[in-house]
Amino acid sequence: MKNILFVCTGNTCRSPMAEFILKDILAQKGVTDVNVSSAGLAVREGDVMHKNAKSVLQQHGICCDGFVSRQITEGMLDNSDIVLCMTQNHKRFLPQSPKIVTLGEVTDSADVADPFGYDESIYNLCYQQMRGALQKFADLHFDKKD
Repeated sequence: MKNILFVCTGNTCRSPMAEFILKDILAQKGVTDVNVSSAGLAVREGDVMHKNAKSVLQQHGICCDGFVSRQITEGMLDNSDIVLCMTQNHKRFLPQSPKIVTLGEVTDSADVADPFGYDESIYNLCYQQMRGALQKFADLHFDKKD
């Protein structure tokens, strides 16, 4: 079982969106041997996904009910095969390791800008950027199961 961890600041917008987008992509590919999760660098315990992030995911048919943000821990890092940060700045706060990279580094794309504080249209742009990058990531790393 591979473990993929997404990281952003508060674990309420970008990283949980990335988590659920990749889960959706992997399900469509028939990939079942991958555990996908997310965490944040500065989490308020008990926070839920931002309403705009949740709304955009639901508009694309992705269920994310029950999500609660989590503070990143050393154990999460140790148990992950790859840690995908949303920005270079997030990566700087984590230990240097070949398995800790940005989504942009592995998909040759830009950092994922924080949509927090903006309206739903910006969250949709964030979704589109991540969907394309994560589709590319999945196509490179996971074959469709027959």
